[in-house]
Amino acid sequence: MKKFAGLVAFVLFPAFTLLASAFVFQGSDDAARSVAIELFKSLDEQQKSEALKALDDKDRFSEVFPAVERKGLAMSKLKPEQAALVEKMILAMTSSYGASRCLEVAKQTPANRRYINFFGAPGDGKSFAFRLAQHHLTLLHCEFSTDDKGEFGPVLLGGNPVNNLWEEEEAILLALAKTLDKETLAKLAGPGGSGQAIGKSGIAIKDLPKPASDLAAKLLAKRLDVFSADRRKKIDKIIASQGGVEQMKLVLSGNATQGHMQGGNYSWKFGSDSVLIDWQTAGKNHLHMTVRAKPKA
Repeated sequence: MKKFAGLVAFVLFPAFTLLASAFVFQGSDDAARSVAIELFKSLDEQQKSEALKALDDKDRFSEVFPAVERKGLAMSKLKPEQAALVEKMILAMTSSYGASRCLEVAKQTPANRRYINFFGAPGDGKSFAFRLAQHHLTLLHCEFSTDDKGEFGPVLLGGNPVNNLWEEEEAILLALAKTLDKETLAKLAGPGGSGQAIGKSGIAIKDLPKPASDLAAKLLAKRLDVFSADRRKKIDKIIASQGGVEQMKLVLSGNATQGHMQGGNYSWKFGSDSVLIDWQTAGKNHLHMTVRAKPKA
């Protein structure tokens, strides 16, 4: 019995710890700022020299999916307590739904190919951004400033193997595709690579037939469920300023008659001139996703 109790404690304690952290940190930009400052202060001079970049450094907005060597401070060079603060930053930027997926994807890449950067030195009242980047996961928190320009992301998601991490999104998309006739599918076709702008392709959600329009809005909302309440407000505000969800255009290309695990090979995008929310099937069990937005000039 004692052995069993010990096993239960060993298995459940980490889970309870993660849930407790999520309760404290999720949904709060204020918490994210506090954790970012604490993390930066904990870095020694060598670590800071690798992690710190100028606020306007172009790498802040780079979008790279592969597990390559990147600019920044590798997670392998962090102390355990510093790595724990990075995890808290993930919790602060995401919902419980998003955190569980981002933390799972993070495990797919070794610590020497996971990098953090600070763009501008963190501090109360100072302008700075925090970025975590690795294979299939980039999270950027970039509004710690009084002169925020309103950008969201870029955020990269996905996985390889992805398994069932994003199956709820896929189920909505497949249901949507089933409602569309060949003529509508032809009009929806457009660029497929994750990160490619939507251009002039696609059909506005408001112009889709029922129930496709409702399913499209549901699919868009499911992707945004990844983010914390504060992060979600930011991108919702950008979308609202451009006419709302109904004005977002949908692009759907490829074979969406079955899921990617069964051989389906498709891509979809929601967007406008300055919003992009997409999914690219990069192969069986392999997905790339991009989320980025900024106010129109």
